[in-house]
Amino acid sequence: MKMKSFAFVAALVLIIGALQAQQNQEVQKHNIVDALTSTDSTTRATVKIHQDKRIDQLLANKKHISDPTMANGFRVQVFSSNVQRTAKTEAFRIEKQIKEQFPDEAVYVNYTSPFWKVRVGDFRTQAEAQRVRAQLKEAFPNLKSEIYIVREQIIISSSK
Repeated sequence: MKMKSFAFVAALVLIIGALQAQQNQEVQKHNIVDALTSTDSTTRATVKIHQDKRIDQLLANKKHISDPTMANGFRVQVFSSNVQRTAKTEAFRIEKQIKEQFPDEAVYVNYTSPFWKVRVGDFRTQAEAQRVRAQLKEAFPNLKSEIYIVREQIIISSSK
C-alpha cells in the first residue's frame, strides 16, 4: 500500500514539474515568431521563417496594448443605405472623404444587414458630437439630410 501511494505521489510530482516547465517555456516566448520557430516537443519539427530584420525590431519595440475601454457615448452618423448595388462602395468612398478632411476623428464603416453605415467619432457628450456634426454638415452639404447623432458604445482612448 505504501509503495502504491509513493508511486502515485512521485508520478504527480513529475507531472506537475513537466507542466511547470512547459508553462515557463510558454512565458519565455515573447512573440509569434519565437513561438513558431521553436522545436515542437512531440514531432521535433521546426518552422523556418524568412523575414526582414525590421519585423523583429518592430516586434521587440511593440508596446502591449490592452483591449480598448468601451463606454456609452455618441457618434455622428453620416451615411446609411441598403441599396445592394451601391451602398458598400458609397460607404467606403464617404469614409475616405471624411478621413481626408477630418484626420483626427475616428471613422467607422459598419454593415448590419441590410444597411451599410458610416459613423464618425467617439464622443462622451452630446455637445461634442453636436460640434462635429455641424462641421460635417458644413464640409459635406450633399449629406446634410443624413447627418445626425446616434447613441452607441464608443472607444475611450487615454488621450481624451
